[in-house]
Amino acid sequence: MKKNLFFAVTDSILYSASVAQVQVSKEPRHHNIFENGHVRILDVHIPPGDTTQIHVHSTPSVFLILTNNVKAGSQVISEEKRMKLNTADDDNIFFDGFYTQPRIHRVWNSDTLEYHVMDIELTNKNYIILDSPIRWQDAFTLLFDEKPVRAYRVNLQANSSIVLRERTSDILIVLLTDSAGSFHVNGKSLSKKGDYNYIQSGIDIRMNNEAKDLFYFYIPVPYFLSMILQSDMP
Repeated sequence: MKKNLFFAVTDSILYSASVAQVQVSKEPRHHNIFENGHVRILDVHIPPGDTTQIHVHSTPSVFLILTNNVKAGSQVISEEKRMKLNTADDDNIFFDGFYTQPRIHRVWNSDTLEYHVMDIELTNKNYIILDSPIRWQDAFTLLFDEKPVRAYRVNLQANSSIVLRERTSDILIVLLTDSAGSFHVNGKSLSKKGDYNYIQSGIDIRMNNEAKDLFYFYIPVPYFLSMILQSDMP
C-alpha cells in the first residue's frame, strides 16, 4: 500500500509540474524592466522564504547573480548541461544557450535576505560580425564570446574614465556594485547593483568613476544588435 501511495504522489507532482509551467518572462517574480526586440531584461527579486512558479528558460540568456551568500536553490525538472566557457568565467555571471533543451525549474530563497538576479534574454537571432575585442589596459576581462553575445567584466579605477569609440553593435552596461551615484555612462548615473544603460551602435561611450573607490560593472555586447536596428528602420 505504501508503494502504491508513493507512486501516486510522484505522478501527481510530475503532472502538476507539467501543467503549471510558464515562460520565464511571465513568471511573477521576473519583472520585465526593458525590452526592445533585441534584448529582454528580467529583474528577478525573490523575497526571503518565497518560491517562484515552475518556469521555462528557452531563449539564450546571460545571468547575473547580484546578491552574495544568499541561501537559494533550484528544483530542476529538466535542463541541458552547462559547462565552464573559459578560465575567466565568473560564477555570478554566465551564459546559457538552451540550444538543445530548455531549463524548466523553480527557484526558492530560504535565507533572511532577498535573492536578486538579472536574466538578460537575447531575443533576436540575426547576428552580425563584431568589431575586434575591446582592450583598455587591464580594465576589461573577457568572460565569454558566444554566438549571440560577447561579455566582459570591467574594473574602473577611482577618479578615472574610459572612452570607447563608436562600434558596430549595441552595448548594454550593468553595474555590479553600489556607487552612490558617482558612476556615469554617457551622462546617466548608475547608483546601485543592476542599474543599466543600453547604448545603440554608432555612439561613443564615456564611462566615469568619480568616486574614491573601485567599481565593477559588466558589459555584454550582443553580436546581432547593429544589424537588426538597421533592418527595423522604415
